[in-house]
Amino acid sequence: MDFRVKDFNVRLRTIRLWELIVAVIISFLLTGFVEDYFNIVSGEVEYILFFCFMMVFFMIATFGTTGFNKDVNDLFKVSSIFRVLILVIANMFVAIFIQNVFFPLDSVIGVINSISLPISDITTGSSNPLLFIFELFAAIIIAPISEELFFRGVLFNRLKIRKGFLFGLIVSSIIFGLCHFNYPDHISHITYTCIFGMCLCILYSRTDNILLNMLVHSVYNLTSYLLVYTPLQYLIIGTQFSEIMVLVLISSLIFVPVYILYFAYKLR
Repeated sequence: MDFRVKDFNVRLRTIRLWELIVAVIISFLLTGFVEDYFNIVSGEVEYILFFCFMMVFFMIATFGTTGFNKDVNDLFKVSSIFRVLILVIANMFVAIFIQNVFFPLDSVIGVINSISLPISDITTGSSNPLLFIFELFAAIIIAPISEELFFRGVLFNRLKIRKGFLFGLIVSSIIFGLCHFNYPDHISHITYTCIFGMCLCILYSRTDNILLNMLVHSVYNLTSYLLVYTPLQYLIIGTQFSEIMVLVLISSLIFVPVYILYFAYKLR
């Protein structure tokens, strides 16, 4: 990383892959130490702890940078709000569709895991209210910030600089998807997370504003929690709005692939 660069977004592009790898190794070691010390068996908490330690690396790497005022102001533009809504809604419906398509395969994998793993290894601990609040906070605050800095701010940027836009888009998004393998719906979660990652790479390339990526990511995660833990899911699949929801689903299934293919070709 080049501490002589004062612009935040440009500083991110100066962080080298070997520096990121060193930070990953140290974060893994610290995560393992905390897991053993506190006897943590939740894969979700492990993932959160890892990115909490990575946040320290990014704080050091971007210390003394400027340029936040413009990026923050851009978040409140009508075009930015429109992008957030479109990308969140479209990707959420694509995720719902993919979950239903891969449901039989995910169910088989879930049964195999429940047989081959001890109960303590697959317990998420979400029945604990304090742990649930921590996971929710991490999902809408910690994960969007740390993952966008990691996957788009550094990994995508460095791969794009070395091998080109398409290589960075595909490889960083695949890695982003594979890093979410510990969720119950394994195959479907990896698939739609990879697709979401491609959309985020394109958004970042078009705006050069990582804060906008963080906002999209945060709203997406919040919407996911609302679908699981509130009656919002019944509003989507309920008969009263079924025709509208089907129209939104079809539009999303068309929009997301076209969005990725069009800008992948345009920005390559």
